[in-house]
Formats: sequence, C-alpha cells, structure tokens
Amino acid sequence: MAHWTEAAFRENPDVFRHHLEARLSDATEETENLCTLLADHGVEPTRALDVACGIGRHAVELADRGVAVRGIDISEAYLDRARERADERGVADDVSFERADMRDLAEREETYDLVYNLWTSFGYYDDATNRSVLRGMAERTDDDGALVLELVNREGVLADFRPAGVPEDGDELVVESVDYDPATARMETTRRVFSETEDGYDYEGEMVYDVRLYAPVELAADCRAAGFSDVSLYAGLNGAALERESTRLVVVAEP
Repeated sequence: MAHWTEAAFRENPDVFRHHLEARLSDATEETENLCTLLADHGVEPTRALDVACGIGRHAVELADRGVAVRGIDISEAYLDRARERADERGVADDVSFERADMRDLAEREETYDLVYNLWTSFGYYDDATNRSVLRGMAERTDDDGALVLELVNREGVLADFRPAGVPEDGDELVVESVDYDPATARMETTRRVFSETEDGYDYEGEMVYDVRLYAPVELAADCRAAGFSDVSLYAGLNGAALERESTRLVVVAEP
C-alpha cells in the first residue's frame, strides 16, 4: 500500500495546492524572518537546500535575495508550479527544482550552508525513518551552516486541541477533522475542500495526512542524536521565545 504522501501530494495534489497558493502572500515576510534568525546565529546562506519545497514559496524568495537554492519535493505538480513561479520572478537561473524524496538525503553528496524544512513537512514517516531523515539533513549541512525546521508544537496544539474545524482558506470552504493518538504521538487530519459557486459549494475532494507531532525537548534530542551539536528552539521564524502554549516550533540546529 502506498504511503499517504503519495496519495496526497502526487495522485491528488490539487486538493492541498490551493492551500499552498493561499499562503504565497506570507512567503516574503517568512523568508525575511528566516534570514534575520539565521544572521543571529552567524549564518548568511549562499547555498540552500529546500526539503519538501512544494510550490517553491520560500525557495523563490531566497533566490530573489541572491541565494542559490535547490528545491526537492515528491510532487511533480508542485515542482512544475515552482518552476513557473521562478520564471515569473526572474530567478530561474538561481533556483532549481528536482523530484526527490527526503528519505534519500543520505545518498546525496553535496552540502549547503542552509538546509530547511518548513510548514510541518517533517514527521511524515515512522520514528526510525524520521530520525534517518534528520541524519540525512545533518550530512547535507555544512560545518558552518544550519538546519531550520518549522512545524507544529505538540504541547501547544494539545493544550487547545480541536477535533474539527473550518479554517479560512481563500474563497474555498475547508472542513477538517482531526484524530490524535497519544500512543504514537501522531495526528491524522482529513481535509475536505469545497469550492464556492453561485448555488452554494461544490465538493472538490479530500486529502488525509498523518504526521508525527513532536514536543520541543524530544525533537531537540533527535537533532543532537543526528549529529547537530547546538540546537536552539523558538516559537516562530521571527525568533519569538518558545512558551508552553506556543503552537509553532522552530528549530535551528548547527553542527
């Protein structure tokens, strides 16, 4: 049976692609915050690896700032859109996009002064595989570079856990149902999308994603076990202090 990522991002990519497109307007500020946070750690990247780059929201922004970016993703549809966006912004010579699996990072040879994985694109697999992905990220990170992870904070999410919701998503209606398993620390979300019409809404489709949630201390320990020596934790790319109720978690891990 194919992994859920194949169904969500390759077989039926348009269900989530609308959500990616809706977040494009946030990419400039997020990238500025990322660069400022890295500068605080003494890292000014010239070469970056965007792991699970999607439609290239941050890769294009970094390329526009003079960073040579390699974006990898398993979704051909998202990569095609990323290339289109790079052409539109005039940075096609500074960013490249490649279909590749994060589970194969250890097989690559090149290194980067920035490796990043944003917007809860980590934790897709079983614990052993997730740890292997982290080791691959560590091997791809230059000695004077950094890895940046941005994902949900398990402690903050569970403190205000909601099993269902209707999040705003542009001009679409999205209905989400969520199930959390404390035995595995995995959260399965079913996302159903409806497009607005003159007569109401038409059902566009659904996707199911199943992600391992991490407590900050747990992910920090896994980063150290993967080969990083210094691990800093924040509540966002803006460098906000991590608190108990923070719903986002940013990790800056340095060799």
